[in-house]
Amino acid sequence: MKRFFTLFILSTLAYAGVANAQATVESATPKEQVAFANEVKTEKDAPAYKSEAQIKAEKAAIRKERNTIEFNATLNGSLAHFNDKWLSVNGNTNSLTGIGNILFTHTYTKDKFTIGTKVTGKLGYAYNFTNEESSSTISKSQDEWFIQTSPAYVISKSWNVGGTLSMRSQFANGWDSTDKTSRKLTSTGFAPAYLIASVGVTYVCQNKKFPIKINIAPLSMNAIYVTSETVRSFYYGVADNGLAPLRDIYPTYADYEAAKASNTLDKSMNNLYNKPFVYGLTLHNYNQRYEGGSSIQIDFDKTFGKKGIFRYRTTLYSFYGWINQVAQQNASRKTGIEYDSIAPTVRWENTIDIKATKYFSTQFYFQLYYNKAQNAKVQTQTVLGVGLAYTFKNK
Repeated sequence: MKRFFTLFILSTLAYAGVANAQATVESATPKEQVAFANEVKTEKDAPAYKSEAQIKAEKAAIRKERNTIEFNATLNGSLAHFNDKWLSVNGNTNSLTGIGNILFTHTYTKDKFTIGTKVTGKLGYAYNFTNEESSSTISKSQDEWFIQTSPAYVISKSWNVGGTLSMRSQFANGWDSTDKTSRKLTSTGFAPAYLIASVGVTYVCQNKKFPIKINIAPLSMNAIYVTSETVRSFYYGVADNGLAPLRDIYPTYADYEAAKASNTLDKSMNNLYNKPFVYGLTLHNYNQRYEGGSSIQIDFDKTFGKKGIFRYRTTLYSFYGWINQVAQQNASRKTGIEYDSIAPTVRWENTIDIKATKYFSTQFYFQLYYNKAQNAKVQTQTVLGVGLAYTFKNK
Protein backbone atom coordinates (compact mmCIF):
# COMPACT_ATOMS: atom_id res chain seq x y z
CA MET A 1 0.00 0.00 0.00
CA LYS A 2 2.82 2.29 0.93
CA ARG A 3 4.42 1.42 -2.40
CA PHE A 4 1.19 2.41 -4.24
CA PHE A 5 1.03 5.87 -2.65
CA THR A 6 4.66 6.43 -3.51
CA LEU A 7 4.04 5.65 -7.20
CA PHE A 8 0.90 7.92 -7.25
CA ILE A 9 2.80 10.90 -5.85
CA LEU A 10 5.66 10.45 -8.31
CA SER A 11 3.31 10.21 -11.28
CA THR A 12 1.40 13.29 -10.17
CA LEU A 13 4.59 15.35 -9.89
CA ALA A 14 5.70 14.19 -13.32
CA TYR A 15 2.37 15.23 -14.95
CA ALA A 16 2.55 18.69 -13.31
CA GLY A 17 6.01 19.24 -14.77
CA VAL A 18 4.83 18.40 -18.26
CA ALA A 19 1.85 20.75 -17.94
CA ASN A 20 4.07 23.55 -16.72
CA ALA A 21 6.34 23.07 -19.69
CA GLN A 22 3.42 23.22 -22.12
CA ALA A 23 2.08 26.43 -20.51
CA THR A 24 5.42 28.07 -20.84
CA VAL A 25 5.63 27.27 -24.54
CA GLU A 26 2.11 28.53 -25.33
CA SER A 27 2.53 31.82 -23.44
CA ALA A 28 5.70 32.68 -25.32
CA THR A 29 5.31 35.77 -27.50
CA PRO A 30 5.97 35.05 -31.19
CA LYS A 31 8.23 37.33 -33.18
CA GLU A 32 5.60 38.05 -35.88
CA GLN A 33 1.93 38.66 -35.10
CA VAL A 34 -0.68 37.49 -37.59
CA ALA A 35 -3.04 40.40 -38.60
CA PHE A 36 -6.59 39.77 -39.79
CA ALA A 37 -8.17 42.46 -42.09
CA ASN A 38 -11.96 42.99 -41.98
CA GLU A 39 -12.83 43.67 -45.65
CA VAL A 40 -16.55 43.14 -45.25
CA LYS A 41 -18.42 46.46 -46.03
CA THR A 42 -20.86 47.55 -43.42
CA GLU A 43 -24.41 48.65 -44.25
CA LYS A 44 -23.48 52.25 -43.49
CA ASP A 45 -20.69 52.35 -46.09
CA ALA A 46 -22.50 50.40 -48.77
CA PRO A 47 -23.95 52.49 -51.68
CA ALA A 48 -27.72 53.00 -51.52
CA TYR A 49 -29.62 51.17 -54.22
CA LYS A 50 -32.57 52.92 -55.92
CA SER A 51 -34.93 51.27 -58.28
CA GLU A 52 -35.84 52.86 -61.61
CA ALA A 53 -39.37 53.51 -60.35
CA GLN A 54 -38.01 55.30 -57.27
CA ILE A 55 -35.73 57.49 -59.39
CA LYS A 56 -38.62 58.44 -61.69
CA ALA A 57 -40.82 59.26 -58.70
CA GLU A 58 -38.15 61.55 -57.21
CA LYS A 59 -37.67 63.36 -60.55
CA ALA A 60 -41.42 63.80 -60.92
CA ALA A 61 -41.63 65.27 -57.40
CA ILE A 62 -38.86 67.76 -58.22
CA ARG A 63 -40.58 68.79 -61.47
CA LYS A 64 -43.88 69.31 -59.70
CA GLU A 65 -42.20 71.38 -57.00
CA ARG A 66 -40.47 73.64 -59.52
CA ASN A 67 -43.29 73.93 -62.08
CA THR A 68 -46.74 75.40 -61.57
CA ILE A 69 -49.13 74.88 -64.49
CA GLU A 70 -52.69 75.99 -65.13
CA PHE A 71 -54.82 75.53 -68.23
CA ASN A 72 -58.33 76.91 -68.59
CA ALA A 73 -60.61 76.69 -71.61
CA THR A 74 -64.15 77.99 -72.04
CA LEU A 75 -66.68 77.90 -74.85
CA ASN A 76 -69.50 80.39 -74.44
CA GLY A 77 -72.47 81.06 -76.67
CA SER A 78 -75.81 82.78 -76.92
CA LEU A 79 -78.86 82.50 -79.14
CA ALA A 80 -81.52 85.11 -79.94
CA HIS A 81 -84.45 84.16 -82.16
CA PHE A 82 -87.59 86.10 -83.10
CA ASN A 83 -90.46 85.10 -85.33
CA ASP A 84 -91.48 87.07 -88.41
CA LYS A 85 -94.22 89.00 -86.60
CA TRP A 86 -91.75 90.18 -83.95
CA LEU A 87 -89.16 91.13 -86.57
CA SER A 88 -91.72 93.09 -88.60
CA VAL A 89 -92.55 95.25 -85.59
CA ASN A 90 -89.30 95.55 -83.64
CA GLY A 91 -86.74 95.11 -86.40
CA ASN A 92 -84.38 92.85 -84.40
CA THR A 93 -82.07 90.23 -85.90
CA ASN A 94 -81.80 86.55 -85.13
CA SER A 95 -78.28 85.75 -84.05
CA LEU A 96 -76.09 82.91 -82.84
CA THR A 97 -72.78 83.77 -81.22
CA GLY A 98 -69.91 81.64 -80.00
CA ILE A 99 -66.70 82.67 -78.23
CA GLY A 100 -63.80 80.42 -77.30
CA ASN A 101 -61.22 81.39 -74.66
CA ILE A 102 -58.02 79.74 -73.48
CA LEU A 103 -55.67 80.63 -70.63
CA PHE A 104 -52.35 78.91 -70.01
CA THR A 105 -49.88 79.91 -67.31
CA HIS A 106 -46.59 78.28 -66.35
CA THR A 107 -44.13 79.27 -63.65
CA TYR A 108 -40.72 77.66 -63.26
CA THR A 109 -38.80 78.28 -60.02
CA LYS A 110 -35.33 77.14 -59.03
CA ASP A 111 -33.63 78.70 -56.03
CA LYS A 112 -33.91 82.48 -56.60
CA PHE A 113 -34.57 82.29 -60.33
CA THR A 114 -38.08 82.24 -61.73
CA ILE A 115 -39.61 82.53 -65.17
CA GLY A 116 -43.30 82.96 -65.84
CA THR A 117 -45.11 82.32 -69.13
CA LYS A 118 -48.66 83.34 -69.99
CA VAL A 119 -50.65 82.52 -73.12
CA THR A 120 -54.19 83.70 -73.80
CA GLY A 121 -56.43 83.48 -76.81
CA LYS A 122 -59.98 84.35 -77.74
CA LEU A 123 -61.91 83.98 -80.95
CA GLY A 124 -65.61 84.62 -81.47
CA TYR A 125 -68.07 84.87 -84.33
CA ALA A 126 -71.65 86.06 -84.65
CA TYR A 127 -74.03 84.53 -87.16
CA ASN A 128 -76.91 86.85 -88.00
CA PHE A 129 -79.68 85.11 -89.91
CA THR A 130 -83.22 85.58 -91.16
CA ASN A 131 -85.64 83.39 -93.04
CA GLU A 132 -83.94 84.51 -96.25
CA GLU A 133 -80.64 82.66 -96.57
CA SER A 134 -79.14 85.33 -98.83
CA SER A 135 -79.37 87.96 -96.08
CA SER A 136 -77.56 85.87 -93.44
CA THR A 137 -74.13 87.18 -92.44
CA ILE A 138 -71.16 86.10 -90.33
CA SER A 139 -69.00 88.63 -88.52
CA LYS A 140 -66.04 88.37 -86.16
CA SER A 141 -66.80 89.54 -82.63
CA GLN A 142 -63.59 88.62 -80.72
CA ASP A 143 -60.10 87.87 -81.97
CA GLU A 144 -56.81 88.07 -80.10
CA TRP A 145 -53.83 85.99 -79.03
CA PHE A 146 -51.25 87.03 -76.45
CA ILE A 147 -47.91 85.53 -75.34
CA GLN A 148 -45.77 86.81 -72.48
CA THR A 149 -42.62 85.57 -70.76
CA SER A 150 -41.08 87.16 -67.67
CA PRO A 151 -37.72 85.94 -66.31
CA ALA A 152 -36.80 87.33 -62.89
CA TYR A 153 -34.32 87.01 -60.03
CA VAL A 154 -35.50 87.30 -56.44
CA ILE A 155 -33.62 89.97 -54.49
CA SER A 156 -35.80 90.01 -51.37
CA LYS A 157 -38.95 88.47 -49.94
CA SER A 158 -41.29 90.71 -51.94
CA TRP A 159 -39.13 92.13 -54.73
CA ASN A 160 -37.47 90.71 -57.80
CA VAL A 161 -35.65 92.19 -60.75
CA GLY A 162 -36.08 91.04 -64.33
CA GLY A 163 -37.67 91.71 -67.67
CA THR A 164 -40.83 91.11 -69.68
CA LEU A 165 -41.28 90.26 -73.35
CA SER A 166 -44.76 89.99 -74.85
CA MET A 167 -46.51 89.99 -78.23
CA ARG A 168 -50.14 90.45 -79.17
CA SER A 169 -51.97 90.02 -82.48
CA GLN A 170 -55.01 88.23 -83.98
CA PHE A 171 -55.85 84.88 -85.60
CA ALA A 172 -58.20 85.71 -88.47
CA ASN A 173 -58.97 88.46 -90.99
CA GLY A 174 -61.16 91.42 -90.10
CA TRP A 175 -63.43 93.19 -92.58
CA ASP A 176 -65.20 96.53 -92.72
CA SER A 177 -68.56 94.93 -93.62
CA THR A 178 -70.26 91.56 -93.98
CA ASP A 179 -70.88 91.96 -97.70
CA LYS A 180 -68.45 89.55 -99.35
CA THR A 181 -68.63 91.31 -102.70
CA SER A 182 -67.60 94.78 -101.49
CA ARG A 183 -65.91 94.28 -98.10
CA LYS A 184 -62.32 95.41 -97.49
CA LEU A 185 -59.64 93.99 -95.25
CA THR A 186 -59.09 96.00 -92.07
CA SER A 187 -56.87 93.62 -90.07
CA THR A 188 -55.08 90.30 -90.37
CA GLY A 189 -52.24 88.37 -88.78
CA PHE A 190 -49.49 90.79 -87.70
CA ALA A 191 -51.50 93.70 -89.02
CA PRO A 192 -51.52 94.97 -86.41
CA ALA A 193 -49.16 93.27 -83.95
CA TYR A 194 -47.77 94.72 -80.74
CA LEU A 195 -44.40 93.85 -79.20
CA ILE A 196 -43.49 94.98 -75.68
CA ALA A 197 -40.08 94.60 -74.00
CA SER A 198 -39.23 96.06 -70.61
CA VAL A 199 -36.69 95.85 -67.79
CA GLY A 200 -37.46 96.74 -64.20
CA VAL A 201 -38.51 95.52 -60.76
CA THR A 202 -41.62 93.69 -59.59
CA TYR A 203 -43.33 93.79 -56.22
CA VAL A 204 -45.12 90.56 -55.22
CA CYS A 205 -47.46 90.76 -52.24
CA GLN A 206 -46.80 87.89 -49.81
CA ASN A 207 -50.33 87.99 -48.42
CA LYS A 208 -52.20 85.18 -50.21
CA LYS A 209 -55.49 86.95 -49.56
CA PHE A 210 -54.32 89.87 -51.71
CA PRO A 211 -52.25 88.40 -54.60
CA ILE A 212 -51.18 91.55 -56.40
CA LYS A 213 -48.10 92.08 -58.59
CA ILE A 214 -46.78 95.49 -59.57
CA ASN A 215 -44.15 95.73 -62.29
CA ILE A 216 -42.32 99.05 -62.69
CA ALA A 217 -40.15 99.30 -65.81
CA PRO A 218 -38.07 102.50 -66.13
CA LEU A 219 -36.93 101.30 -69.55
CA SER A 220 -39.60 99.93 -71.85
CA MET A 221 -40.09 99.57 -75.59
CA ASN A 222 -43.35 99.33 -77.53
CA ALA A 223 -43.36 98.28 -81.16
CA ILE A 224 -46.27 98.30 -83.62
CA TYR A 225 -46.28 96.30 -86.85
CA VAL A 226 -48.70 96.50 -89.79
CA THR A 227 -47.23 94.10 -92.32
CA SER A 228 -50.18 94.04 -94.74
CA GLU A 229 -50.12 96.60 -97.54
CA THR A 230 -53.83 95.91 -98.11
CA VAL A 231 -54.64 97.02 -94.55
CA ARG A 232 -52.49 100.14 -94.87
CA SER A 233 -54.16 100.94 -98.18
CA PHE A 234 -57.62 100.72 -96.60
CA TYR A 235 -56.81 103.20 -93.83
CA TYR A 236 -55.11 105.54 -96.27
CA GLY A 237 -58.49 105.95 -97.95
CA VAL A 238 -60.53 106.48 -94.77
CA ALA A 239 -62.02 109.98 -94.83
CA ASP A 240 -61.78 110.82 -91.12
CA ASN A 241 -58.03 110.31 -90.51
CA GLY A 242 -57.00 113.82 -91.61
CA LEU A 243 -55.13 112.82 -94.79
CA ALA A 244 -57.66 114.38 -97.21
CA PRO A 245 -55.22 117.10 -98.45
CA LEU A 246 -52.60 114.47 -99.13
CA ARG A 247 -55.06 112.23 -100.98
CA ASP A 248 -55.84 115.13 -103.31
CA ILE A 249 -52.24 114.86 -104.53
CA TYR A 250 -51.86 111.09 -104.23
CA PRO A 251 -55.37 109.59 -104.61
CA THR A 252 -54.36 106.05 -103.67
CA TYR A 253 -51.85 104.47 -101.38
CA ALA A 254 -50.06 103.05 -104.42
CA ASP A 255 -49.62 106.60 -105.77
CA TYR A 256 -48.09 107.69 -102.48
CA GLU A 257 -45.75 104.67 -102.43
CA ALA A 258 -44.61 105.44 -105.99
CA ALA A 259 -43.86 109.06 -105.11
CA LYS A 260 -41.96 107.97 -102.02
CA ALA A 261 -39.92 105.43 -104.00
CA SER A 262 -38.98 108.08 -106.59
CA ASN A 263 -38.24 110.67 -103.86
CA THR A 264 -40.79 113.15 -105.29
CA LEU A 265 -43.01 113.63 -102.24
CA ASP A 266 -44.62 117.05 -101.88
CA LYS A 267 -42.66 118.78 -99.09
CA SER A 268 -45.57 121.05 -98.27
CA MET A 269 -47.32 118.01 -96.81
CA ASN A 270 -44.51 117.07 -94.42
CA ASN A 271 -46.76 117.53 -91.38
CA LEU A 272 -49.25 114.98 -92.73
CA TYR A 273 -46.55 112.38 -93.27
CA ASN A 274 -46.04 112.23 -89.48
CA LYS A 275 -49.75 112.01 -88.64
CA PRO A 276 -50.88 108.57 -87.34
CA PHE A 277 -53.31 107.00 -89.77
CA VAL A 278 -53.26 103.20 -89.25
CA TYR A 279 -53.05 101.62 -85.78
CA GLY A 280 -50.69 104.38 -84.65
CA LEU A 281 -48.37 104.24 -87.65
CA THR A 282 -47.55 107.18 -89.88
CA LEU A 283 -46.69 107.35 -93.57
CA HIS A 284 -43.04 107.85 -92.61
CA ASN A 285 -43.22 104.77 -90.35
CA TYR A 286 -45.55 102.98 -92.69
CA ASN A 287 -45.14 99.35 -91.53
CA GLN A 288 -43.46 99.47 -88.13
CA ARG A 289 -42.88 101.94 -85.34
CA TYR A 290 -40.82 101.75 -82.15
CA GLU A 291 -41.37 103.84 -79.04
CA GLY A 292 -39.12 104.02 -75.99
CA GLY A 293 -40.21 105.11 -72.55
CA SER A 294 -41.43 103.70 -69.25
CA SER A 295 -44.29 101.41 -68.25
CA ILE A 296 -46.16 100.07 -65.25
CA GLN A 297 -48.29 96.93 -65.03
CA ILE A 298 -50.55 95.77 -62.19
CA ASP A 299 -51.83 92.18 -62.08
CA PHE A 300 -54.37 90.76 -59.66
CA ASP A 301 -55.72 87.18 -59.74
CA LYS A 302 -57.89 86.00 -56.87
CA THR A 303 -60.11 82.94 -56.44
CA PHE A 304 -62.82 83.12 -53.82
CA GLY A 305 -64.44 80.23 -51.97
CA LYS A 306 -63.08 76.82 -51.02
CA LYS A 307 -64.24 75.32 -54.32
CA GLY A 308 -63.06 78.29 -56.42
CA ILE A 309 -66.54 79.21 -57.57
CA PHE A 310 -65.72 82.90 -58.12
CA ARG A 311 -62.52 84.16 -59.74
CA TYR A 312 -61.50 87.73 -60.61
CA ARG A 313 -58.54 88.58 -62.85
CA THR A 314 -57.45 92.07 -63.82
CA THR A 315 -54.47 93.61 -65.60
CA LEU A 316 -53.79 97.34 -65.83
CA TYR A 317 -50.99 98.38 -68.20
CA SER A 318 -49.80 101.88 -69.01
CA PHE A 319 -46.94 103.03 -71.22
CA TYR A 320 -45.59 106.49 -71.94
CA GLY A 321 -43.10 106.97 -74.79
CA TRP A 322 -41.25 109.90 -73.29
CA ILE A 323 -38.04 109.06 -75.20
CA ASN A 324 -39.81 109.48 -78.55
CA GLN A 325 -41.53 112.61 -77.28
CA VAL A 326 -38.17 114.25 -76.50
CA ALA A 327 -36.75 113.14 -79.88
CA GLN A 328 -39.75 114.56 -81.76
CA GLN A 329 -39.50 117.90 -79.96
CA ASN A 330 -35.83 118.19 -80.89
CA ALA A 331 -36.55 117.24 -84.52
CA SER A 332 -39.42 119.73 -84.70
CA ARG A 333 -37.18 122.59 -83.55
CA LYS A 334 -34.60 121.75 -86.21
CA THR A 335 -36.86 121.04 -89.20
CA GLY A 336 -40.06 122.91 -88.37
CA ILE A 337 -42.10 119.74 -89.06
CA GLU A 338 -44.95 119.23 -86.61
CA TYR A 339 -45.51 115.97 -84.77
CA ASP A 340 -48.56 114.80 -82.88
CA SER A 341 -47.83 114.78 -79.14
CA ILE A 342 -47.48 111.35 -77.55
CA ALA A 343 -49.98 110.48 -74.82
CA PRO A 344 -49.84 107.55 -72.38
CA THR A 345 -51.37 104.30 -73.58
CA VAL A 346 -53.73 102.57 -71.12
CA ARG A 347 -55.12 99.04 -71.35
CA TRP A 348 -57.32 97.69 -68.51
CA GLU A 349 -58.70 94.16 -68.73
CA ASN A 350 -61.14 92.53 -66.29
CA THR A 351 -62.39 88.93 -66.30
CA ILE A 352 -64.88 87.38 -63.87
CA ASP A 353 -65.44 83.62 -63.92
CA ILE A 354 -68.37 82.09 -62.02
CA LYS A 355 -68.47 78.29 -61.94
CA ALA A 356 -71.92 76.79 -61.50
CA THR A 357 -70.52 73.25 -61.80
CA LYS A 358 -67.19 71.69 -62.68
CA TYR A 359 -67.83 72.04 -66.43
CA PHE A 360 -70.35 74.88 -66.59
CA SER A 361 -69.51 78.54 -66.03
CA THR A 362 -70.42 82.14 -66.68
CA GLN A 363 -67.78 84.63 -67.83
CA PHE A 364 -67.88 88.41 -67.84
CA TYR A 365 -65.17 90.36 -69.66
CA PHE A 366 -64.63 94.11 -69.76
CA GLN A 367 -61.79 96.03 -71.41
CA LEU A 368 -60.95 99.72 -71.47
CA TYR A 369 -58.37 100.85 -74.01
CA TYR A 370 -56.93 104.26 -74.79
CA ASN A 371 -54.36 104.90 -77.50
CA LYS A 372 -54.39 108.43 -78.89
CA ALA A 373 -52.49 107.35 -81.99
CA GLN A 374 -55.39 105.05 -82.90
CA ASN A 375 -58.36 106.97 -81.54
CA ALA A 376 -58.61 110.19 -79.58
CA LYS A 377 -61.46 108.72 -77.51
CA VAL A 378 -61.58 105.87 -75.00
CA GLN A 379 -62.53 102.46 -76.43
CA THR A 380 -64.45 99.88 -74.36
CA GLN A 381 -65.89 96.44 -74.89
CA THR A 382 -68.11 94.23 -72.71
CA VAL A 383 -68.77 90.52 -73.23
CA LEU A 384 -71.02 88.24 -71.18
CA GLY A 385 -71.09 84.54 -71.98
CA VAL A 386 -72.42 81.30 -70.54
CA GLY A 387 -71.10 77.90 -71.53
CA LEU A 388 -68.69 75.04 -70.95
CA ALA A 389 -65.44 75.31 -69.04
CA TYR A 390 -62.48 73.04 -68.34
CA THR A 391 -59.64 73.72 -65.88
CA PHE A 392 -56.44 71.80 -65.17
CA LYS A 393 -53.92 72.57 -62.41
CA ASN A 394 -50.93 70.52 -61.29
CA LYS A 395 -51.07 72.00 -57.78
